[in-house]
Amino acid sequence: TDEVARNAYRLTSDDDFCIWPVITMRVMRVSFRLATAALVMASAVVAAQEDFSYGRRLYLDKAQCSYCHGWAGDGAGDGQSNGGAANLRQSRLNRAQLVLVIQCGRPGTAMPHFDEGAYRDKPCYGMNEAEVGARKPQLPPGSTLQPREAEAIADYLLGKFIGRGAITRAECEESFGKDARACGEYAAKP
Repeated sequence: TDEVARNAYRLTSDDDFCIWPVITMRVMRVSFRLATAALVMASAVVAAQEDFSYGRRLYLDKAQCSYCHGWAGDGAGDGQSNGGAANLRQSRLNRAQLVLVIQCGRPGTAMPHFDEGAYRDKPCYGMNEAEVGARKPQLPPGSTLQPREAEAIADYLLGKFIGRGAITRAECEESFGKDARACGEYAAKP
């Protein structure tokens, strides 16, 4: 039994000696995986911020949505606009519905269709060009959009305007600067 005890001690000592490198390798693998996950998450945040900025530029510049819908998406529009656009802040449309409206416009309204082939090459709202007739939305005064651009605008709208309620002073200051006089008319918080 003394010999069995010595062999058991030797096995335990040898096992402990062999286990430490294994444990060290496992800890290093877990640390590497955590670091990789952190980098992926940071990259995703940067990508989301870039997508948001891209959608904002499209909304303000290329598609010129703010001309009718306003800088804050409230439907007030720019000074020359008739101010009859939809108030996006009160909208309940989801992403797919927003993309559809951007691409196909709204029949019988001033909302243009930003997809060059809408109604002609592909139906919108289940209608082709002949079926929609005189109610067919016009092309925008500026540029049409690629599908990815319509999606980026929809993502921007969801992140910035959809379901937001009243405009806040912070949103105004974000757009026009901290000392903008026009921002005084908005509540600090809704």
